[in-house]
Amino acid sequence: MPVHGDPMLVVTGLAKSFGGVHAVDSVSLTVPSGSLTGMIGPNGAGKSTVLSMIAGSVKPDRGSIRLQGEEIGGMRSYRVAHRGVIRTFQHASVFPQMTVLENVLLGASPWYGENILSALARRRRWRREERLQIDRGLSLIGRLGLSDHTNAFAGELSGGQKRLVEIGRAIMARPRLLLLDEPMAGVSRTLAPTIEALIGELRQEGMTLLLIEHELGLVERLCSPVVVLAQGRVLMQGEMDECRVNPEVRRAYLVG
Repeated sequence: MPVHGDPMLVVTGLAKSFGGVHAVDSVSLTVPSGSLTGMIGPNGAGKSTVLSMIAGSVKPDRGSIRLQGEEIGGMRSYRVAHRGVIRTFQHASVFPQMTVLENVLLGASPWYGENILSALARRRRWRREERLQIDRGLSLIGRLGLSDHTNAFAGELSGGQKRLVEIGRAIMARPRLLLLDEPMAGVSRTLAPTIEALIGELRQEGMTLLLIEHELGLVERLCSPVVVLAQGRVLMQGEMDECRVNPEVRRAYLVG
């Protein structure tokens, strides 16, 4: 699985401690543009903390996070999101009292109708933009296989369907970098292939993704390169078949 493109993300010497515990200790990694980079490691390796620091929800103690050359380390999460870094969570995050369509549309860039002055001055343009966003949302819901649930409340969906809605909302934001935190968590065997296929399609379409996942078979099928973490440190970055035979990686999984 070839990797191409200049680095989208370069993380250097990233560190974070909580109450004296080193959750992340001098982590450095690279996410090439257009790649689906996997991040694996045993429980407690620091994967989600690294993802949270990239997304801006956790402030690093030290280190650098550069998005296409711009330093974003330590920025607030909304500023990181404005720069095109969008994330999903270990537990699917939806707004249960909103419909599937409303949830998906929340990911869209603000249009003119969201500003009262713009709406009054540019009413026709606002209506056209609103229609375009709704049409795009409906098309995306169809791609997710959720057309029959367009007007259903998101809280009524299964775990896998909620995950699809969350990923759909992220896609609506047109991310430069999509961070997926265990997208298969809580997903039934019935919907898992649908989500895997969607992630694979996003990679084929040229989106840059960084994915945390415990299901190593999925990582091997989709990801290149793969970053292996253990006890807050990077053990290696390479292809999954190389990671599988690396003695240090095997020992880390055995020890946990």
